[in-house]
Amino acid sequence: MYSYSWDNETGGLLLNSSPLSFSKEPRPVYYKELDILGFDQYWNYEKNDAYPYMWAEANNYFYRGRLVAKTKGGSMCTAPEIVLFEEPEPNGTPLRFVDIPAMVEKNRDLLEKLAAETIKKIYNTYVEYMAKVDVFYVAFSGGKDSIVTLDLVQRSLPHNKFKVLFGDTGMEFPDTYRIVDTIERECNENNIIFLRAKSDYNPSQTWKQFGPPATVTRWCCSVHKTAPQVLTLREYTGLHNFTGMAFIGVRASESISRSEYDYVSLGEKHKGQYSCNPIFRVEFCHVTYIFPET
Repeated sequence: MYSYSWDNETGGLLLNSSPLSFSKEPRPVYYKELDILGFDQYWNYEKNDAYPYMWAEANNYFYRGRLVAKTKGGSMCTAPEIVLFEEPEPNGTPLRFVDIPAMVEKNRDLLEKLAAETIKKIYNTYVEYMAKVDVFYVAFSGGKDSIVTLDLVQRSLPHNKFKVLFGDTGMEFPDTYRIVDTIERECNENNIIFLRAKSDYNPSQTWKQFGPPATVTRWCCSVHKTAPQVLTLREYTGLHNFTGMAFIGVRASESISRSEYDYVSLGEKHKGQYSCNPIFRVEFCHVTYIFPET
């Protein structure tokens, strides 16, 4: 991850060219998070999620470069304690949005370099593995990371050389389906084949049969994603034992286990299948910068 500094003018971040030795990935904070945590008791802000109001590093909240609050404790049934350090705006003045478009513009040169490097690496990976792989595809979830991955892949490869595959679990949020529908239309307009994979089993059936998904018994991914995706690709390719390469929007900072992934691996996600992680070293703030409209 690139290091960064706070930008008081935009309320955003400025990327620097020097890398961080560890990740303290900031995330944008929208009004709904502030409401859920109880900040609406102390601060004045519009109930509008067009843009974020501030940033958070773990439980520390930064407004225009200043640490203004943090949370302590809390659980699903207990509200966290809010510790206030200073007023974000004087005399109860409404909070200002982070100016995302201006922030993107300030970081454009570095971001374009980052995107160009990623595009080149995707293309070189395609060339290296094209003789070994029957089908290249973007594993699309409808989230920000898979949207960025799809955009970078479609800028790297001819549109007839890869597909987009959405694994519909039947349990996605309405906003996710809205985004998926939008992306599918855009793919159709740009001659990119968009595939949907869905289990024959209804989630209400499988939940009753297996119980709630958990970290120990992770049946949900196998039943509602992996198996339907494999069957869909078998049908599309006409090959029972096809070899695929999935471009996946996985980032190292998401977890310790994911930080140990390789850029390209065989059998790490699915037996006999390649995985490629184009945005592996891209952090959340970079994703936000490159595609603020997501």
